[in-house]
Amino acid sequence: MSDRPTLGGGAFKVYHFPRIGLALFAIDWLLGRRRSLAGDSRWTLRDVRPRPRAEGEEHIPRQGPFVLVANHYERPGLNLHFAGMHVSQVVARRRTQAPEVHWIITSEWFGRRLGILPVPDAFWRWTFRRVGRMYDFVVMPRSPEKVMARAAALRHALAYALGRGGRPGEPLGLMPEALGKGVLIEAMPGVGLFLKVLSDHGLPILPVGILERDGALTAVFGPAFRLELPAPAGQKELDRLAREQVMVAVGRLLPREYWGFYADAIERAMSGGSQVERR
Repeated sequence: MSDRPTLGGGAFKVYHFPRIGLALFAIDWLLGRRRSLAGDSRWTLRDVRPRPRAEGEEHIPRQGPFVLVANHYERPGLNLHFAGMHVSQVVARRRTQAPEVHWIITSEWFGRRLGILPVPDAFWRWTFRRVGRMYDFVVMPRSPEKVMARAAALRHALAYALGRGGRPGEPLGLMPEALGKGVLIEAMPGVGLFLKVLSDHGLPILPVGILERDGALTAVFGPAFRLELPAPAGQKELDRLAREQVMVAVGRLLPREYWGFYADAIERAMSGGSQVERR
């Protein structure tokens, strides 16, 4: 693995998927077979040095559902998948029942390439649907205009979180920014209302700050909280406020240089007290 500069200075490692594990994944992907994200996360990260770290693991509920919300941390040499896998394996080792995180993922990528070759958007849509079935993810349509499909995705998420057929509720995972820029960027419109529905169903929100510290991929877990929103308020304002509350909770777990778009809101929260109700 080669070294390159990080956001906070120093050098970073370039992460790779183990070849044998990647080959086995590809076979199951082609055949449409189910896999365990927690199990795949362990073999993917077991030889990474320095070892990925976690802080605040005591905040992870040992049982019951919750909504895990993290910043979308990635950079050249460290794809988002590694951050998501690290968080997933930390959650799994904390829970004996319902250890898997059901991540809510986008339905497509636009304008992506493999090397110099453009990849059709339809290929990514097919790929994400297939990955969603493999790991029991929730595939959320990217376009806000797809109202019916988004409503179906919400029902899908609630089915996991509230339990099905006698099964206990299970954790959901979400990265509201949808893109990784190193520092925080504005969360995607509509995410706040989505999280409000989940919160209204009694699901606590568990913030996670993802960063690199001393060269190690690090996940910092904070206390779970409930959204606290004014009523009455218009849908657009509720969405904005919910997004801000969630991203402030995540940002408070990160060093100041990561705050980005939410720097002012985090400053206000830290100087005047939290805007969310702690559990």
